[in-house]
Amino acid sequence: MNDIIRAYDRIAAWFDRTRTSALIERPWLEYLAQALPPGAAILDLGCGTGEPILRFLAERRFAMTGVDASAAMIEIARTRFPQTRLLVGDMRSLAVNETFGAVIAWHSLFHLPHDDQRAMFARFARLLDPGGLLMFTSGSDHGEVWSDNGGELLYHASLGLEEYRRLLAAHRFEVLRHAAEDAACGGATVWIARYRAV
Repeated sequence: MNDIIRAYDRIAAWFDRTRTSALIERPWLEYLAQALPPGAAILDLGCGTGEPILRFLAERRFAMTGVDASAAMIEIARTRFPQTRLLVGDMRSLAVNETFGAVIAWHSLFHLPHDDQRAMFARFARLLDPGGLLMFTSGSDHGEVWSDNGGELLYHASLGLEEYRRLLAAHRFEVLRHAAEDAACGGATVWIARYRAV
């Protein structure tokens, strides 16, 4: 994981320039926004520079907290969102003393090894209000790959779809919406689930 953090620190400016601003995530974000009460607190794990997901939700007056393990990414985000709570931290060990109406891990959970991903579902549950929403992306098959991003090799891992479903169910999440390799969203595999505390 430290190698990934250092890689993102080195490519932060490149990532910021090349990350699509077309908001292909819009249908998923609109679904999330409409399912939450106005002004709900949202935790964005792996927020990067805040573009475009954190911006979309902040402009709709949600109370955003952005977290990223890359200090360089957060530095860029702070120049754009000076009024937003932005933290440098690892999602696996994040220490906050509140819960949220929604937790997002968009294109970030998949940087964790398999066992760390499995452990995150209990953490997601602890971070959410009863009835809160979890939105995350994953791969569609169990495996590991490395990809070149701005000249840096980044690690990605995924569990199988059925294992994600089992983990969600085991931690009292109800899947509300899911698409595997959504062509309209750059091929992302997306999940939105509601946490049922009891």
